[in-house]
Amino acid sequence: MTDLTKAYQIAALAVRQRFAEQHPDYLTVLDALKSEQVAVYKGSFDQAEAVLRNLNIPIKLDPEPHKLETPIVFINCSSEYNEALIDNIAAHVSQGAWLVSSDWALSHVVSKAFPGMVEWTQRQTDTEIISVEPNLNSLWSEIVVLGADPQWWLWGSHPIKVLNPDKVRIEAASHDLLKRYDAPVVAVSFDWGKGQVFHVISHFWAKSSDVPTLRHQGPYMDFLKAGMRLSEEGIEKIISQSQVAPDEVNFAMLQSAATATELVAQLCVRAVQN
Repeated sequence: MTDLTKAYQIAALAVRQRFAEQHPDYLTVLDALKSEQVAVYKGSFDQAEAVLRNLNIPIKLDPEPHKLETPIVFINCSSEYNEALIDNIAAHVSQGAWLVSSDWALSHVVSKAFPGMVEWTQRQTDTEIISVEPNLNSLWSEIVVLGADPQWWLWGSHPIKVLNPDKVRIEAASHDLLKRYDAPVVAVSFDWGKGQVFHVISHFWAKSSDVPTLRHQGPYMDFLKAGMRLSEEGIEKIISQSQVAPDEVNFAMLQSAATATELVAQLCVRAVQN
């Protein structure tokens, strides 16, 4: 098991503990989720289903697109997609569902199914780590640590161009992306009919992290306290449940994993409550 895999396991425990302490109504929603409510389309590269399973959220994998009924749909980054999915997803969203997509789904699915909103810039990133500055009103705003921006892993990723700034909300941006690719957007969301689309560059299941500061090099418990704002009892519970030693996972690893895990959990809650 890699250290990042351990970080994702800790992140799932931490998000659930944070909900228990700070948003018990969110945890009630998560615990009540059924596979009929969460659809995931597998991809060549990303694995949102792994994040969901760590959170103990049951899922329906690759359902027939014309029979979609789930209130939330995850479409992973992939090199190819089912044409029927592209043809049917917009109608499903317009009826009230939420779509969550990652990276290459931007050009293959999102820009085709939801024209005039966002598109790929036609540039491709290197394999690299960028810092992310979440919007203060974004889904990530509650786990931001001042002076220690979240790290987001890119792997031949597709930068995002906003076509309709009046309707597209920028959830997070990156000065690194702006400098390197003249495209600062990390995540966007927009309404479509009665539903909503949320797209993020790169993957929910990262394979690398970086330690640009001494803060990022610290033990993962530092993030549980500073980032998740968990109680001492909650932190001890997570350490006990995870069985991961302090020196096995650092602050940066857990921050990356928790950023993605928190996002997935929050999106599920909001889609069901919508």
